[in-house]
Amino acid sequence: MRITILLCGVLMCLLGGCSNSVELVIQRYHQFSPQVELGMERDEVLLILTPTQEGLPLRHSKEPESYYEVTDGQSRFVEIFFFRSQTNYDGIVTDDEFTPYIFQNGKLTAIGWTAIGGPKTQAQPIPQQHINILR
Repeated sequence: MRITILLCGVLMCLLGGCSNSVELVIQRYHQFSPQVELGMERDEVLLILTPTQEGLPLRHSKEPESYYEVTDGQSRFVEIFFFRSQTNYDGIVTDDEFTPYIFQNGKLTAIGWTAIGGPKTQAQPIPQQHINILR
């Protein structure tokens, strides 16, 4: 019995700590993100925003993406970095919980989902259970 209670307590601390760390990351992101402006160099932006994501559990983060784009005969190297900026509390990590920062040839050209066609995944509503007790 005592072991069960102890295990439940440890599990609650671990799960609660995860939630708290995500919330702390989001708070730090919102504190420092206003320092970022379009046209900034990639390394300068990452120097500001990467520390805001420290302590974020790996399963609550999103890996950067990169590709080459050719437009009008010109090649551009595009990098997209995703920073955790909100949470939906639905237990699913979805794209809409991140803000993308888009760089072309090392310069910040866009912030947000509009530039890349919107998030691929979005939060799902949590069905509410209605329990009627008849007496």
